Amino acid sequence: MVITSKNNDTYKFLKNLKEKKYRQEYGLFMVEKPVVIEEARDFVPKYIAINESSYKENKFKDIIKNIEEENIYIFSDNIFKNLCDTVTSPGIIGYYKEVHRNFEKKHGKFLYLDDIREPGNLGGVIRSAHAFELDGIIISPNSCDLYNPKTVRSSMSSIFRVPIYFMSREDLVDLDFNIIATALNSSTSIRDYKFKDKDIVVIGNEAKGVSEFLMDNADSYLNIPISKTVDSLNANVAASIIIYEMMK
Repeated sequence: MVITSKNNDTYKFLKNLKEKKYRQEYGLFMVEKPVVIEEARDFVPKYIAINESSYKENKFKDIIKNIEEENIYIFSDNIFKNLCDTVTSPGIIGYYKEVHRNFEKKHGKFLYLDDIREPGNLGGVIRSAHAFELDGIIISPNSCDLYNPKTVRSSMSSIFRVPIYFMSREDLVDLDFNIIATALNSSTSIRDYKFKDKDIVVIGNEAKGVSEFLMDNADSYLNIPISKTVDSLNANVAASIIIYEMMK
């Protein structure tokens, strides 16, 4: 059956998932890239939405072949576009359950994102963490939404692969780990720093840097040497460099 009415309950439910408050309420997030849905085939979506023209063309038959029929919803092209976060949608959206983990690690190397605000930066950091096999990412409560559609798109399928945790600054410094703050004025260059097990590197807010609380409570400090003619690095770029150096 093709859903054509904006008054349809399923349509209204899925449309609401574009908003953070509803994603949090229902514990679901959306993936709008077919390549990501394909790469994340180990993680079965709770629902699939497809526009009518793509369904008739069997465009995504390989993606949906293992999905229960009652979890696949077909919408007319006219209203399907309202479910999308992008202007030009490929015609399919997967809806997945959010994952919430408790940090119970005793070892490993991690990154702490201290109030990162840009979803694109967060997604890029997750992708780099996956690429260089970081043990996980810890996110402060006031950072941007992990399941923002832009974060998900930027991370590609890495959001399914990287262990991600949420933790306050206060709880972070109570861990039995070495907390390393990034600071432009640090005398220790990342080139000289010897990373070890139980290191957590803090990446600060795009505008303000690492919070005063974590600067005061860090065990160590380091900087990434850059040209004097450049003010600073993008948070995603800085994090990617650090992750590479941590894991090499």
